[in-house]
Amino acid sequence: MMEVLVLALLVLVTNLASGGAVAAFLLGRNERLLLPAWPLALAGFALGPFLTTLVLYYTLALWHGVPVFVALLLPLFFFALLVRMAGAGRGRLLTLLVSIPSNLKDRSLWPFLAGTLFLLLVAVVFLVNKPLVDHDVLEYGVQGRIFLRDRAISYQRFQFDAASGFHYVGLHGFSFPLLFTWEGLWGSLLGVRTDVWVRSITMWYGWLLIAFCWALLRRFDRWAAVPAGIALTAPIGFLFLLTIYHLDSFRIMLFTCAVAAFVAVLQAPSRERLLLFGALAGAQAFVHSVGAILAGVLVAVLLFALPVRWKTRINWLAQGVGMLLLFGAVHYLVDIAFGTGWIFQDIIWY
Repeated sequence: MMEVLVLALLVLVTNLASGGAVAAFLLGRNERLLLPAWPLALAGFALGPFLTTLVLYYTLALWHGVPVFVALLLPLFFFALLVRMAGAGRGRLLTLLVSIPSNLKDRSLWPFLAGTLFLLLVAVVFLVNKPLVDHDVLEYGVQGRIFLRDRAISYQRFQFDAASGFHYVGLHGFSFPLLFTWEGLWGSLLGVRTDVWVRSITMWYGWLLIAFCWALLRRFDRWAAVPAGIALTAPIGFLFLLTIYHLDSFRIMLFTCAVAAFVAVLQAPSRERLLLFGALAGAQAFVHSVGAILAGVLVAVLLFALPVRWKTRINWLAQGVGMLLLFGAVHYLVDIAFGTGWIFQDIIWY
């Protein structure tokens, strides 16, 4: 019963409230971004759990042994600040949410609604019956629990924990392991040890990915999203994406948002759009090292393809790269300089 309470609490606080805070903040700046409202809001909801891990990362890296209540309150304070800064975005988000019931009268949305209900059923069945048994996610979970125990993030040549004998050989940023740390902080507050919320993240970001693509396609034709949605979700690879506990749906959703922002920058260049791209590119990079490499490729393309003057291009890209680093890609620079060496290390398999 306590596990269900932790799940409900974290979905409410992290997925919905924190994600809603980011969505409202982005919508509050849409007079400059000039992006479609629903995809922008969904990108905001995707950033909610991610930004929780980012605040935790800087907290644990800069303040070793931080008290539990401080580690819990700092992300919440950050999102409260975003809500305050959202301005008109709060009303815009509320308008979008309130319009959902009336929009569902549109029959072209019924397949999406049916798919959402089916995915919810699948999520319940898997969360009840399938424990955390998949290989890679167990590695991330153990590392997240070590962060929870020590309430510290350190960089070293070998990411080895002497107390447990665990050697973390992952090459990725710490965003996904820190989801386990976040759930563990709440669990320690409520006196329960659970991983059910992190397991639900697989389905949450899978649904967000479907909703984001659906919202983009409806801008061209309201019925075009139906066959496209079927083509997206029917392959067995996508079904595995939704049912195998892993970071893939997390990283692919954020990468898809980053690519959408990348296209938007090329279509109508602006400093604000480039900063949004930098934030999203940094987010997906901090989840997975492939994302870090892809972020570098996208920045290189912008360097030569951005249709503005070279002086403006360099200025904007410098700010965009700054956002990319701030939103998590800095991990790889620190790991190269002071840690394992990242992809430049000599990996010894035990």
